[in-house]
Amino acid sequence: MANLFLLDIDGALVDSKNLELNCYVKAVKDVLGVEMDTDLSHYSNLTDAGVLDELIAKHGISESRSLIHRKVESRYSELVQQAIKDSPETVSEVMGAKAFLDQMQDQQDTHIAIATSSWASTAKMMLRAAGIDISNVTFASSSDALSRTEIMALAAFRAKQDSGVVFDRRVVFANGERSKNASQELGYDYVEVGNVSGNHPHIPNLAHYQAAFSRLALSA
Repeated sequence: MANLFLLDIDGALVDSKNLELNCYVKAVKDVLGVEMDTDLSHYSNLTDAGVLDELIAKHGISESRSLIHRKVESRYSELVQQAIKDSPETVSEVMGAKAFLDQMQDQQDTHIAIATSSWASTAKMMLRAAGIDISNVTFASSSDALSRTEIMALAAFRAKQDSGVVFDRRVVFANGERSKNASQELGYDYVEVGNVSGNHPHIPNLAHYQAAFSRLALSA
């Protein structure tokens, strides 16, 4: 039986203490001159590209969409890079993340993919800052699609292409209601990382993955 494990970055692999949100808000202000609502529950597509599209529509900005996206992403990347340089201690590996990736990549019946709501440039920057190597890992991000559901589906599609395997199980390890809802929409199993509430499988971090495997009847 072949398994695909889809991993989010923020909260599952990397702890950044809201560094990205602070930088994103400033990038939007610097480029568009608007104050962004930081109550993230107000956004339909809680991804870097999706939130920006909603801000463009809300404020009636008529400049080319692609140009705005390039400008905001570029400024955002600059701010994230500087924030990491100034305070490297704010970005760290979530406990057990690297060990989990290493162990799962050694399993012949298992494939790993990253599915992140961040733009690719900043997502990879955060992973490098946390010391996590994903050079051989399938990757999909908000640079590829607007919604969390589309990003996860694309990651699964790319994983099938990369591995040449038809997966029997697809399991998402992530944090937050949006990831849970997207998993349900796609028919994927879901494991909440970092949250201990709800009826779905949950673990405090990936060091405790065996507890989730036991509940989902998975082996490793």
